[in-house]
Amino acid sequence: MSTAERGKGSRSGLRRTLMTSELLDTATKLFAEKGYEATSLLDIANALNISRPALYHYVSKKEDLLAMLVEQVTNGFAEVLAQLKARDDLTPSEKIADVVALIVRQRAEHSDQFRILDRSEPILPEPLAGEHLAAKRKILREFTALVEAGIEAGEFRRVDARTAALSLLGMCNWVAWWFRPGGDVDSLVATVTGLATGMLAAGENAGRGRQDARTIAEIRGLLDRLEG
Repeated sequence: MSTAERGKGSRSGLRRTLMTSELLDTATKLFAEKGYEATSLLDIANALNISRPALYHYVSKKEDLLAMLVEQVTNGFAEVLAQLKARDDLTPSEKIADVVALIVRQRAEHSDQFRILDRSEPILPEPLAGEHLAAKRKILREFTALVEAGIEAGEFRRVDARTAALSLLGMCNWVAWWFRPGGDVDSLVATVTGLATGMLAAGENAGRGRQDARTIAEIRGLLDRLEG
């Protein structure tokens, strides 16, 4: 393959990736506003300002969008989490911080994607429903293993690792339901990450992880913006 052909293929792949991301954001926004059943492919094409035939280059039916959500929101994160767990250059605390930051940022910047997928779980067709469930279970296993590794290394308090993992995942996922678009995502990520590492930290790491006064001030600021 020539350099020109490789460049063309790379640009084509990038355009498809960008279009897929825009397509998912647009579709999930419409699903949130009108409901999944009431939204048609034509509605999505019109919102994207493209023709319906052009949309067929990416999806042929609405169920394809649910499959894309499972791939991006659930499967994609399960793979990233497994890769992160295998890294030897990071401590358990650093791994937990990276995981939490990743989830929180995704939930804040693409909240409609997570909310629609969460609401659509009962109507996911097979084998997509089974794939989604398997990925969620893998995420919990990998997250639990990260907590266990931190406990064994003496970085985390001796707590039930599975309960801690579920608590952290719940705290991160809940961001998709209460965070308002346009808010300070970086501040949000820093606050929730600080809370996550602080609640697990053991001994001398606890004070460093929590940074109590700063964290409380940041939480109050977030709540003030939310209530306002």
